[in-house]
Amino acid sequence: MLEIDDQPQPFKVSPGFIAFVGLFFLPIVLAVAVYVGAWLVADDVRAAEARQEQTAGFNVEREGGSVAGWKKALVGICPVH
Repeated sequence: MLEIDDQPQPFKVSPGFIAFVGLFFLPIVLAVAVYVGAWLVADDVRAAEARQEQTAGFNVEREGGSVAGWKKALVGICPVH
């Protein structure tokens, strides 16, 4: 009769397992970061758009108080805002 020496090994947390878990949760963490970032800058973007609509008339120059481009892009990426 054959003897099987393969006993179940105790679970060890290896660097590969940590990387797998990190990559598993990465999309969730990124989605939360985008949502919170868009929530933080949404008021600035709305205020800048309202200011732009009010002064649109014949004004060709851009005001120095406009909102940064990255804020517009962040709010544009997040579908909730």
